[in-house]
Amino acid sequence: MKAKKMMISALTVLSVTTVGLTTVTTSTNMAFAKSKAAKVLKSTTYKSKKKVHVTGSWMYSNTKLTHKNHHMTKYLYTKFYATKKVKIRQANGKKVTYNYLKSKDGKTKGYVSSTYVYNQWGHGKYSVAAYRKNAVKKLNEFRVEKGLAPLKEDAKLDKIAQKNADRMRKEGKAFKGNVEGTPHAGWIQDAYIAPKSIPIIGYENGLQWGQGTIYSWMRVTDRWRDIGAIPHLMNPKQTKIGFGGMQHGQELYEFAILSHKD
Repeated sequence: MKAKKMMISALTVLSVTTVGLTTVTTSTNMAFAKSKAAKVLKSTTYKSKKKVHVTGSWMYSNTKLTHKNHHMTKYLYTKFYATKKVKIRQANGKKVTYNYLKSKDGKTKGYVSSTYVYNQWGHGKYSVAAYRKNAVKKLNEFRVEKGLAPLKEDAKLDKIAQKNADRMRKEGKAFKGNVEGTPHAGWIQDAYIAPKSIPIIGYENGLQWGQGTIYSWMRVTDRWRDIGAIPHLMNPKQTKIGFGGMQHGQELYEFAILSHKD
């Protein structure tokens, strides 16, 4: 059977961006801020340091929050360790929580609002097995809603799909799918390389990655795309599917093979 393929250009990921707010400071406000610094209400030191990443905001050199030493949008890809958290009453009376962070090389350190600190390190390696499991689960939920029989994950197709996913990053634009002569009804290939301004921070594990793939291919998240993979995934004749996934830091590569052959 002549191979059919569906190429998809990008995978939408959950990401967090920081929105800047402009404020007007009067001389009276400035005087108030200088006369009343922030005060620590409670400090908790972690028994073991935690791997974290940041999504924005400022880093302060001390708990008085009087000196900004780094803007964290420049450190989205820096590995930090959190050693403690502090509850602080700001000069305006508002209570906030900050984490004390230190980069792996020790050169960047200070206090960052906990709102912008994520306990999951953004470059952690995701489980491919978990990715496959939830991709199949989410896909079959869509099929059942339309009255279609669920697809069965096939180990042989998984293996072939994985070989292709692993090749995608190495070969780049020269990549061409190879299904090794296995009976199939088409394949889907996709890749996402996150820019430094929008790191992959919404996926904390392979399950979320698998769900995100299907949501993207079914245009739940990527509504601007054409119908893309939907005709393949929702074809009532298909009976089996294999998924392959490859992650390299903030890069994701996916390959899926469908078949109606038993």
